[in-house]
Amino acid sequence: MLGVNRRTVIEAFEELSAQGWIEIRPNSGTFVNTKLPIREAQSLHDHPPSGLAKLSNFSLRDDLDFLEKYTPHNLKGIKYVIDTGYPDVRIGPMREITSTLNGLMKSKQGRKMMNYAADFLGDALLRKALVNYLKETRCINASPDNIMVTRGSLNAFFCMFQVLLNPGDAVIVGTVSFKVANKIIRLVGGRLITVPVDEEGLDVDEIEKICAQQEVKAVFVMPHHHHPTTVTLNAERRMKLLMLAQQYGFAIVEDDYDYDFHYARNPILPMASADQNGTVVYVGSFSKTVAPGLRTGFIVAPQNVISEVSRVSRFIDCHGNTALERVIAMLLDEGIIRRHLKKALGVYESRRDHFCDLLLHELNDYVHFTPPKGGLAVWVQFREDIPVKEIRDAALGSGLKISDTVFQDSNGKTINAIRMGFGSLNEEEMTEAVRILKAEIQSYLGRK
Repeated sequence: MLGVNRRTVIEAFEELSAQGWIEIRPNSGTFVNTKLPIREAQSLHDHPPSGLAKLSNFSLRDDLDFLEKYTPHNLKGIKYVIDTGYPDVRIGPMREITSTLNGLMKSKQGRKMMNYAADFLGDALLRKALVNYLKETRCINASPDNIMVTRGSLNAFFCMFQVLLNPGDAVIVGTVSFKVANKIIRLVGGRLITVPVDEEGLDVDEIEKICAQQEVKAVFVMPHHHHPTTVTLNAERRMKLLMLAQQYGFAIVEDDYDYDFHYARNPILPMASADQNGTVVYVGSFSKTVAPGLRTGFIVAPQNVISEVSRVSRFIDCHGNTALERVIAMLLDEGIIRRHLKKALGVYESRRDHFCDLLLHELNDYVHFTPPKGGLAVWVQFREDIPVKEIRDAALGSGLKISDTVFQDSNGKTINAIRMGFGSLNEEEMTEAVRILKAEIQSYLGRK
């Protein structure tokens, strides 16, 4: 009658029985359960299936307007992307990562790593490898107990500020700063106070004035390559900020997201390397140095801080990707990541030079910029009569997507500038991307 196999009917009856819709009475038959949750039968034709409801029948938190709504990236028809400073995964040590992971998974030890991890701080061998890595490259003298492995830097910031801030606590950031970190601070209840950023970095004198007037819980700083402007905090301001942190008892949260890519000279050592008083929380990541998809970062801080942060982290993620953390530890110990970084530094320096030459020779009449001493992006300020948003929107139709991150000054006015990444584009790609950008600028000016 139904046109289906007898076994299908039996499985349907078993499923109905398991869910409590029917009851099987021995020697009698199968009957509809007398204790159904629906009191009156309803025709299926009166309520055709339409999937889940679009709107909930309950209320949600109503103070999240400062967070952008998620919209999937539509790259259909897009040939080139100018991001905010991503690495090029095409030059990453993917073969080494794959072979090391394959070998680990075939071992008895690797299979054990598929279980729940016993250590909430991250893989013990990775933390041990990080101790040597941080000491040799950044002069940070830490122990494994000073380190917690995180799922990238954003996970680190979220856990760190959860532990650090009470609702309403003040956090000082740059007038233009890393927007995602700002939103995390607000999400956990922090109150943002902005100070100017000039060619020497954060205005530390202004920070001192603020601390004399009110309690400050933390200062968020990117001293090596400030995001988005790429400027470096000078030595005098670094030392004064450390002294102020000791004097006023605030934490310095140091985001060192692309320490390994500095071209003019040896990288300036992190503030954490000069911290003798437990004032700095240092956050690093392999997202820029190796690949964003690894989602592996780390926090370096006093032991009591790490202990508290781990208490929060275990309820967000339980533990990370233990096998992948072990792979990174092995690549560090074998020197593979060091060799990759040495090669990548040369590639990115060449791309930086080529991109700045393109900006100088093709867009010099339209933009102003300072070649960055490090990092994977250039802070490009457009002429006031060339609106970034309109140029960006027009470029989409020509196959060029430019980062849509919008920056504002302390008065809420949109800054007519873009952080333009060059790391993920080879020379041919960035040449074509700048050609499209120039054509859209000229087309806009021609229509005025």
